[in-house]
Amino acid sequence: MPQAIALTIAGSDPSGGAGLQADLKTFQQLGVFGMSVVTLLTVQNTMGVSRVELVSPDLIVEQLSCVLNDIPPTAIKTGALGSHLVVEHVATALEHVECPIVVDPVLVSKHGHSLANDDVVVAYFESLLPLATLITPNRFEAERLTGFPILDEPSAMKAMERFHDRGVQNVLLKFGLSGEEMVNFLSLNGECVRLTSSRLAFNNTHGTGCVLSAAIAAKLASGELNLESAVSFGIARTHESIQVDIGIGHGIRPVDVRRMSRN
Repeated sequence: MPQAIALTIAGSDPSGGAGLQADLKTFQQLGVFGMSVVTLLTVQNTMGVSRVELVSPDLIVEQLSCVLNDIPPTAIKTGALGSHLVVEHVATALEHVECPIVVDPVLVSKHGHSLANDDVVVAYFESLLPLATLITPNRFEAERLTGFPILDEPSAMKAMERFHDRGVQNVLLKFGLSGEEMVNFLSLNGECVRLTSSRLAFNNTHGTGCVLSAAIAAKLASGELNLESAVSFGIARTHESIQVDIGIGHGIRPVDVRRMSRN
């Protein structure tokens, strides 16, 4: 088994709760060597995002090429990419990479701040999503990608069908709260599974999407060949990380990846 190495291509959160910082912490906690390519810089903390500055596509590609030429990852995840040009450039750079790719199509922050324009949706479908081993949108990102509201479980199923119709093979749709359960839908080559976990009454949810996709990528990097098992692992580890109030920040507090177990 080669060294487990995961690469995140994502934006920076200086407060450490989300973005590439959360990804690298998750990789480390799960025993995977982490690398990062920076796509955008944010001015944010637990209370919100006040500014986003995009890194030029050329510089992103240079970072990516430099890393790939020296240290081939055993899994890759993408987070916030920011613009259609970045999505297209990253897709071109990853076209011949032979490892699992987890695409977390980050379009808005936890606080509702837009991290991408409308052209990004077209670029995702035309370039990056066809390369993905798995995509992990939340319901709001799925709404923006598919173009219709996701209000209940039947509309979530419709969204999954829309993704598959447009060439996306595997989708983890993070639906969110339904009654007393947190619900996710996993569709693998058109076959859908409903995944549930108990509702947790904590405010430690800043970075949960990043941590979940990073945990899945870490499991795949470690050699897991069964995608459903990798997803279940990621959900369970993320669930662990929000069960204790970390006590950091005055807004939506970050998940505590130190709570994660490796098995």
